[in-house]
Amino acid sequence: MAAIDLTRLDKQIDELALLVDDPRAFQEELHRLLSFYHRYSHRRHQNRQISFLKNYDLPEKVLSHIEARLKPLSLNQPDQVFALVKQLWQDPFYEARELASTMLGNLPLSHSEKVLDTIENWLSEPLDQSLSEAVIENAGLRLQAESPEDWEKLINRLLQAPKIQSKRLGMLALSKVISASTVDRLPLYFRWVREFLISPDASVDKALERVVEALAEKSPQETAYLLREILIDSNDSVVGRRMRHYLPFFDEEPQQRILKAIKNQVIFPDK
Repeated sequence: MAAIDLTRLDKQIDELALLVDDPRAFQEELHRLLSFYHRYSHRRHQNRQISFLKNYDLPEKVLSHIEARLKPLSLNQPDQVFALVKQLWQDPFYEARELASTMLGNLPLSHSEKVLDTIENWLSEPLDQSLSEAVIENAGLRLQAESPEDWEKLINRLLQAPKIQSKRLGMLALSKVISASTVDRLPLYFRWVREFLISPDASVDKALERVVEALAEKSPQETAYLLREILIDSNDSVVGRRMRHYLPFFDEEPQQRILKAIKNQVIFPDK
């Protein structure tokens, strides 16, 4: 393994950046760079596997340093970077795809339509958890900060899509938006999740749990009220069991109120 010399790494990244006009050459040079820092003799713990894709065993912060130093390319040469992003996304290695998502997310708002279309196309593909999170966190970074309405529209489209995968990804994106949102956005988010909370379908429950946790952290009283309201409106025992998973997200008082609502839920005999 090569020792990390930041001066040398910066020089290597700068040489990589010169290839922005040639996506294939950039891709090849990126792999030479990543191979240089790959820890060939390092025994990686199985719990540190970052993706089901092939990936490098890099020292901490090497990839993030590459991403940060390449950031100006997205702003100064957006058209070239967009072509490069499409090339990197076809790469079989996780690091190349994560870099693609980051460079896409750094493109200026003038390219927002292309960015949104690309994100939706990527999220329609079979992705593992790590790559899904990379796309949502990185590719949507500028949109979330500078055009939140467009990002919310994308989330809503994912939630309303027929595919279960799309709904789960919409919830993943929503859970991350909630923590950075203002409380005046909560009524909208409550409306979006209500249909999933009251549904007997459990196919999105794991993703839904992350959304409820984020909502409870942002506004525990309003979230607890929503859950109690749903328990009143529902006659399905599945909903009550679902609510029990959310109890640890609340302090004692709202927790006890939700628990009481679960116990008082009216269940039809055939449920």
